[in-house]
Formats: sequence, C-alpha cells, structure tokens
Amino acid sequence: MKSLYENMVLEWHVADEEDHYIERILWISPARDTVISIAVNDDKAFPIMKTYSEYTAGIESNLCKQIEWINTSVPLLDSAIEPEHLSLRDKSWDAIKDIVSDEPGCFDKRYRGSCVREAQERTGLHKSTIYRYLRRYWQGGKLKNALLPHYTNCGNYGADRTPTEVKRGRPRKFQDEPTGINIDEETKQLLRSGIRLFYNSKDKAPLKHAYQKTLEKFFATGFRQDGRALVPVLPPTDKLPTFGQYKYWFKKEMDLENTLTSRHGKKRFALDYRPILGSSTFESFGPGSRFQIDATIADVYLVSEYRREWIIGRPIIYIVIDVFSRYICGIYIGLEGPSWIGAMMALANTTTDKVQFCAQYDIDISPEEWVSSHLPQKLTADRGELEGTKPSHLIDILGVDVENAPPYRADWKGIVEQQFRLTNMRSIRFIPGAIKERYRERGERDYRLDAKLTLREFTQIMIHNVLYHNNNHHMLWYDRNEFMVADEVAPVPSELWHWGVINRNGRLKKQPDHIVKLNLMAQGEATVTAAGIQFKGMHYSCDLALREQWFVKARAGKTWRVKVCYDPRSTNEIYLWLDEGRSFETCTLLEREERYLDKRIEEVEDLLEIERYQGRHQEVNNMLSKIELDAQMKAIVDSAAKMTNEAIQHSEESNHKRVKGTRQRRSNEKLLNREQEVFHLSDRGLTPKNSQNNVVPLKRDEDADKPVYIPPADKLSKIKAYLLEDGDDE
Repeated sequence: MKSLYENMVLEWHVADEEDHYIERILWISPARDTVISIAVNDDKAFPIMKTYSEYTAGIESNLCKQIEWINTSVPLLDSAIEPEHLSLRDKSWDAIKDIVSDEPGCFDKRYRGSCVREAQERTGLHKSTIYRYLRRYWQGGKLKNALLPHYTNCGNYGADRTPTEVKRGRPRKFQDEPTGINIDEETKQLLRSGIRLFYNSKDKAPLKHAYQKTLEKFFATGFRQDGRALVPVLPPTDKLPTFGQYKYWFKKEMDLENTLTSRHGKKRFALDYRPILGSSTFESFGPGSRFQIDATIADVYLVSEYRREWIIGRPIIYIVIDVFSRYICGIYIGLEGPSWIGAMMALANTTTDKVQFCAQYDIDISPEEWVSSHLPQKLTADRGELEGTKPSHLIDILGVDVENAPPYRADWKGIVEQQFRLTNMRSIRFIPGAIKERYRERGERDYRLDAKLTLREFTQIMIHNVLYHNNNHHMLWYDRNEFMVADEVAPVPSELWHWGVINRNGRLKKQPDHIVKLNLMAQGEATVTAAGIQFKGMHYSCDLALREQWFVKARAGKTWRVKVCYDPRSTNEIYLWLDEGRSFETCTLLEREERYLDKRIEEVEDLLEIERYQGRHQEVNNMLSKIELDAQMKAIVDSAAKMTNEAIQHSEESNHKRVKGTRQRRSNEKLLNREQEVFHLSDRGLTPKNSQNNVVPLKRDEDADKPVYIPPADKLSKIKAYLLEDGDDE
C-alpha cells in the first residue's frame, strides 16, 4: 500500500454521483492513526479529522486515488510578482502566521476560534477575512504565496463587459468635461474597420491620422458645402469615441504580424520583423554542406592598369563562403557583373588550386594556408545570376543543388552578406579612393580623385584579407557543439574546416578544373555545314570534325546540330560538348572569319543584327532601282521593236534570206565597229571621217546573183570562220 504524506491530494469517487471529492492532507499524526485534511474545491471548508485506516481502506478498494494537483494561480518565484501584490500577501501572512504555526492545535475548532479573535484584535481585520486567509493557505498547499490576491477571479477573465447606461472607464477630471460614450459592439466594429482601412495600409499613416479618418468615414452625419469642398459634419464630442478609446481598442485587438505586414509588406516583414528561430550553422552538417555566394560593388575607386591617370570606377567582389566553418572558398575581383560571368568566375575559383591562383598575383602561400578546392553539396544565392537555365549543368553534371533566396531576403545569405561588411571594415575603408560617406558635403574633396590602386593591386589586398580571415579570424560568437568543445577546436575558420573534414566528411565534391569551367560556361547549339561549324553567324573547325569528315558529310547530305559551350567574352574558341559534359573538343575560328577575331559574342551579335537591318533597308532601295531598270529596258525594247518591225514591213527579203545572210552581215558589222572601237592616242585619230565612207550600200548589184567560183577553204580557214561567228545562222 502507498504511504500517505503531508500535502498529498486525494480524489474520492462517491457512488451514484458525478462530482468527485478532492481533499488535501494537512497533517498526519506521528503514530499514523489520525489524518487532518481539507476539501480543496469548497469555499467554506474547514479542516476535518479522519483515521489513517479510512484512507488505507479507500485506496485498497479504489475508492480514492492520488492525483497531481497544480494550482496555477500560485506562483513559485517572487521575482515574477508585482511589489503591490507582495505587500498584500505579507499583510495576509502576518494575520495568520501565529495561528498556522501551531500544529495540530490550529486544527481544533475551539482553539482556532480563540486564536482568530486574538488576530482580530491585533490586526483589526474581520473574522471572515482571517478565516478566508486560513482556508486559502491550507487549500493552496500551506504556501505563503497562496495568500496572493486573486485578481484573476475579478470578472470574467478575457471577456468584455456588456455596456450599460453607466459610463465605463476613468471618471473625467473636470465636472463640465464631456463624459463620452461606451464602446458597444457596433462602435467597436466601426473602429476595427477604420484601423484596417487607414492604419493597416501602405501609406503608413500615424494612429492619430487614422483616428481622424475613421471619424470622417464612419461617424459623420452629413456634409456641408464650403466653396467646392464637401466638409464632413461630425456629432458633438460627447457622442464620439475619444482617441484614448480608439488607441485602447487598437492595442487590445491588434494583430501585430498583420499590422506590420500591411504597413511594410511581406518582404520587409520577413526581412526585419520575422522571428529568428533558426541558424545557418545548424542547417549545415559539415564543410561543403552549403556554400553561400553573393556579389557587391566595392566602396573604392581604382585606376587603369595601362594608364594610371585613368579612373576606371569601382570593382565587383564575389565571395563564396562555407556556412559550417565560415571558410572563404572562392573569390572573384574584377569588372564583370554582378552577372552570370562574375558568378561563373567565382565558382570556378572554388575548385582552383589556390597556390597557383595566388602565384598569379605574386603571393607565395603554402597549400595549408588555403586548402579549399572543392564544390559544395548545396549553393545558396539570390535570384539574380543563378536563376534560369544557366546553372542547369551546375546542378545536373556537377551535382550541386542551387537554392535561390526570395526577393529582398538578404537574411537568407546573412553569412556572406556579413563578410562584405567585415571586409569593408578591415581593409577597404582605409584604401585611397575609398568611399567614406555615401554623400559628400558641398566643397569636400572628391574621393574618386584619391584612387591609387589598380585592379591587380586591389586583388592582392583582397587575397591577403581572405588569408587573414581563414587562418586568424577568431569568432567568439560561433556556437561550437559539444564535440568541438571536447576536441578544443578554436572558433577559427581553418580549424573548423579541418575538424569538419575529419569528423563530418562526405560533403565536399572534387572535379577537374577544366570540367568545372566547361559546365559553368554558357551553352548553345551550333550547326555543322559544308562551310564549317556555324555558331552565331561565325564558322569554326576542329580536329574531330576533320577526322570524321563532318564537312564532307554536310555537303553530301544534310546539316545537323551539335551542342557547344562558350565564353561570351571571346569569339576565338568554342567547345564541343562531349560525353554529357565530361569531355570537350576545342573549335577554333576559321581564318576567313578574321573580322570576328578577339571580339566579344555580344559585339558580333550586334554587328550581324546591324547588317541584317541594313540589308532589310537596302532591299527597298534595290527594289526601287530594279523598277527603274525595268522601265528603262522596256522603253528601249519598245522603241527598238517598233523600228525593227517597220523595217521588216518595208523589206522585200523573206525570212529565209534574213537568216541565211547572217554570217556576211556580221563580218560587215564587225568591220564598221572596228573603225569606231579602235584606240587613238593622237588627236588625228579623233578627226571624224566623211559620213559617206561609213555608209554600207544595202542595195545589191545586179551581177551579185550570178554564180561565182569560190575556191575550197583549208581547215584553218574553217576554224577561223567558226571562231568569228557569234551565233551561226544554221
């Protein structure tokens, strides 16, 4: 059987009754034969005495059982109690402390009565008040805090009181001041509508302005004409809700999240007001679980590599950082972007051998100083460079899952965003040409004129900045887990990286540098033709195409398309996409396409588009010129046909004779043309001859029809005769 103890709460099941009797044990005699208890739910209960065996029998017969009784109205810590309530508690305790300290005498009715009368004389309290304090003390588990005032029992907690004719609220300070109105349900609904229309809006109006507009909209009794304006007419002041009432109901029923979203928008709420319950580090299991990438325009002006007096503007900084360790895995400092090209360069840098990369900028490092040359499992970016089809091969071939943050949610990439701030504070703000303030005061020196560094020199500074961050930046705020603490891992990016690689590996991905670059470049389709591999109007060739006779096949049959990738910054080479992006073939620009050499793809596209436009414009001119040509030809043909037809009509020659004499007439015509076509370099040759010498008699002599002997011609004469003919008459 379970033992009884003081403050134990028991529930008795009374037969044929739905209500259960609950009592608390206040005292047990040392001999365990008598038990004093009190009913918990009875406002007029007093301690009663029962035998110990009665409880034993009740428990064994399942007529009663122990229950957990928690009184939520009794706080356990004084720090959460208002000082005024503590004062009332102590006053109540002072009235009964002498009574309850005398156990078991205080449980005897007669003795308790005399003690209560003494407490009355000492404190001046009423007898019922002292008994109420005793009852609350015993029912509350003999705790001092059970004597705290029960203000939660005042009225119906959480429910509004029904308005009556009596004005609720604080009385007015002045007698002649209007008393105002009670806010009933109808008025309350008007106030809610006014808050929704005039306060929870994009205008971000002050609450006072929303109150004014609410009165104009819902409480006006009419309008009066004032010139062209209609002025709302409001009831007397004592018939209107006050601004205090408006403010009270606004605060009482305000949905803060809805108010902030309505006034600032969902994007701004998510950025500035949403609960911050998660952690980027918690979402990353180890190095390579998640990289973050972002770009910013550096707050510094640079000068040209070629002429230092030229200011070339501000560079672009791309940073790729590991979320788990805060290790910077890749950077790009240049003039590209923010764009896919800049992101492509930064991602390619994550897989680059950092010793070779730093050597390009005359910085010698050991492999341990910058160890990362891997791709991540996931890559978090914004909805700019890595949105669309461009990163598809980054996902499919390289196995990197790309996550794009929603618009205006820089907090999704808080780690890399914070890195930009740290970089600016460490180094950039102290560089000549740095932007100290966003807006210069009048007369202040133009900071752009202080630019001294070239892009290469600025990149050197950024590399040293990365080396410092990775190897020496101590992150006191980093939440190390229990295993890191046990292994005494310092919160430095390099140490966190090495610890994660050893203990939480399997997230980093390694790919050849050229394969990574191949899959990061832009993709397209080229056409194999007899003139070469045609891509964006340019023609290329490669060893693979020559070996497999692609161009011969294209000329003998049909053309076909092949997949290529390219760097839009150069037209000199494109790359055939082979083996699903795991290998490639380099295609070089043909020599005849020299006008496209060392150009950008965009420049070639612009050139071809301009030429197409000019061609379309020239087609109209060609058509107009062709129309004019056709008209001139028709005029000449019509005139010639008319004269020729008239000559034929007046001629006596038959058609057979006209055709038969073609050879002789051609010879005669040739002789006449020679005299006109011959070159004359002296003035004498230009003297016109007598026109009679140019006349060829058309009328034949009478003896011309007589037969004449013609000697046989040799073979050479026949060949010459054929060569002189231009369209024989036979």
